[in-house]
Amino acid sequence: MAESSYLTVPESILKNIPLTIRYLPTTHFSMKFVTSTPVILAILLVVTFLVLPAAGAYATTAPAATQAKLFVSATVSAASITAGQPITVSGTATGDVTPGIQIWIFAGNYVNVSIVPVSADGIFSKTYNTAGLPPATYYVFVQHPGADNNLEIMTTGYSGQVTNMDTGAVIFNFTGMGSVQNDDAAIALTNALNTQGINDIYTKTQFIISGPGTAPPPTTIAMMPGSDRDSHGCIGSAGYTWCEAKQKCLRPWEESCLEGSAVPAGTAATPAVTKSPLSPIAAIGVLIVAGCAAAFCRKR
Repeated sequence: MAESSYLTVPESILKNIPLTIRYLPTTHFSMKFVTSTPVILAILLVVTFLVLPAAGAYATTAPAATQAKLFVSATVSAASITAGQPITVSGTATGDVTPGIQIWIFAGNYVNVSIVPVSADGIFSKTYNTAGLPPATYYVFVQHPGADNNLEIMTTGYSGQVTNMDTGAVIFNFTGMGSVQNDDAAIALTNALNTQGINDIYTKTQFIISGPGTAPPPTTIAMMPGSDRDSHGCIGSAGYTWCEAKQKCLRPWEESCLEGSAVPAGTAATPAVTKSPLSPIAAIGVLIVAGCAAAFCRKR
């Protein structure tokens, strides 16, 4: 038959211990323990598994980072017009587009870059006056600020310098010495927007201004998202760029091109921090009491 014994423990150790105790008319506590070895071991085992996980000062949970799919589309009001007729560029843009979308229109020495606001329902539209513009094929790029809501490729200076706003590097000029125009400018701008580390997404289309008496083409010329694959097959308008290290197309804000990194720093969701219900001091006290019971109670 199991024997019983009493263990006296100073109040200073047990003052924060959430145990049921029986007070004696002294300054100490008295607790009655069953000294059967199997029972003591079982108690220690239960206390260890219940107390230690709760003893951490904080517990963190890190939900998987989520990124809403961003999208931009654009159309022109007509495939071909006569100089002087208006042309409208309109479309939709999803996500937070606080600075607005940026519309590029260029041909020859002409370049027009403007930021257009996006309505709450994701709609944008801008009408351009073409009076005085020469007959040509006009290229239209519509640029979305991307996941970081920041336009990273813009024009600076008086010669239409296309600049990486993150680094300050001038990529090419639309006009002046060393400038590129028409198809070459369209390729250069595409490559700039597809640069590794640029989060902006884009789509592109074009229209023709015809001279008097010139018959317009029968169909519209439009390039919607997905039609601007680069030499690696990456769709720039959807935000994909080529990663040489991983040999695949990826979105920089969803997956880092660096080996061993899933998401660039700053894009992962912030871990939720939850305070533990039991302090470390109380947990240590519980373990001390259990250890004392096992070591000093009389054996059968």
